Amino acid sequence: MNTKEFIQDVLMHMWFPVQFMAISVSFFPGAILSLLASNPAALMSTSRIKDAWFANFWGKVGPEVRKTASVNAGPLIQQARGVVLDIGPGSGEWLHVFDKSRVTKIYGVEPNRDHYAVLRRRIEEAGLTGVYEIVEGGVEDLTKWGIQEESVDSIVTILCLCSVDSPEEMIEVLYGKLKKGGVWLLHEHVRTKQGGWVKWYQGE
Repeated sequence: MNTKEFIQDVLMHMWFPVQFMAISVSFFPGAILSLLASNPAALMSTSRIKDAWFANFWGKVGPEVRKTASVNAGPLIQQARGVVLDIGPGSGEWLHVFDKSRVTKIYGVEPNRDHYAVLRRRIEEAGLTGVYEIVEGGVEDLTKWGIQEESVDSIVTILCLCSVDSPEEMIEVLYGKLKKGGVWLLHEHVRTKQGGWVKWYQGE
């Protein structure tokens, strides 16, 4: 890659997150209108507004992200076996990828209630009814659902650890749930290996 191509590549990758954020902003009015129509009291809660906004946005963008990431993420998800923790399934873009012959139970840990309706529909479409159970909360609530230490065979995290406030704490909690010999299947954004202004731009 020559200097010109390198600069073009860097600029393209810098522009993408700006474009991504601009698209997300365009879904905010729709989320507000949806809450006004269905649950006006929710407008008093910042977290409820954020959840509705993200669900509205991800319903459109999620399938496109899946197309981009499927080459790498798809083969990973197919390796899930036994009892599985699926962290942050959102509206269920990846459910059809699970190998039903390898899994016995999947717990989809999703705190955003605005995803649940579409997620339930996709569970049925993927043929996972009775196998896939939605955990309505975060990883801190796992014991309430009977998920004990060293009790799961697989953990799946696809592009979700980058969006939590304390990924190190979450990783520690989740790792404790894995059986000895269990597998953690992840596809995540990573820190840049470049220094200087590129590192600054990423927020390092």
